Amino acid sequence: MRKVAKAARCAVVIVNRPCTTCWRLFSNIVVGIDFSKASESAFLWAYKLASEVGAKLHIFHAIDITAEGLTLPTGQTAIEQRIKEARRRIEQHMIPKLKGYDKYSIEVWEGIPYVEILKFARERQGDLIVMAHHAREVDLEEAELGSTVEQVVLRASCPVASVNHPDKVADLL
Repeated sequence: MRKVAKAARCAVVIVNRPCTTCWRLFSNIVVGIDFSKASESAFLWAYKLASEVGAKLHIFHAIDITAEGLTLPTGQTAIEQRIKEARRRIEQHMIPKLKGYDKYSIEVWEGIPYVEILKFARERQGDLIVMAHHAREVDLEEAELGSTVEQVVLRASCPVASVNHPDKVADLL
């Protein structure tokens, strides 16, 4: 999976379990974002797919409260402020890119990112989860599949699309 996702010049859809919705296209697409350049490409790819098939696009961000994600104060007031700020960033920087497409929702939760995206996808009856191949700003040839993506792929009850190579996404839009 890692080798294919890294080498692919297109999004790679990983089907880990039997997929009952794959053959009738998708109606609820969940895109996990972390505000990296790579996740913006995943967002644009998910939007393009959602608009082509008429699916609802669920834009999701998880405030990481694990030890790795605790670089800012962690009191509930601080977490709530981070949630508001993330929502504001989505509304200001991503929603205008939808070009009037109104079949979307925005959610920002707190927790362990892979756990929260899985819970959110289950709650929204997501039939596809779209994520960036990696979040760190690294050379595309050096990028490894991110740990959050790997955890989602291993546990998701629906297919997961790993979007790699932002330059190829730009060609689609």
